[in-house]
Amino acid sequence: MSLNKEQRKVTSKELIEHFKASHLTEETIAEGLNVTPKDIHKALNMEAPNGLMRNRLMDFIHLVWDVRDFINKEIKAQGNEPIEYTYLKGNKVDYSFLQGRGNR
Repeated sequence: MSLNKEQRKVTSKELIEHFKASHLTEETIAEGLNVTPKDIHKALNMEAPNGLMRNRLMDFIHLVWDVRDFINKEIKAQGNEPIEYTYLKGNKVDYSFLQGRGNR
């Protein structure tokens, strides 16, 4: 997931809109994904770690997808259908760069 600055901005906006629609809290998502609320906040705002830290960057990319999936699952549980994301399309299994790490 190599998004430019504008794409990250769009993705953050969409994540936050879905987050608000889900009525979840950062704490609830963090607990469900076994991370901190600060991690969730950074994912929602697309605040990626420095690109020089490849492992941390890959962990962040996985977290963004996991947050998206967690939020979408909650929206569906409420009987609604999440609006499709502009850049986070499909499922993690559809992308080779997202393989090889355990799903949360």
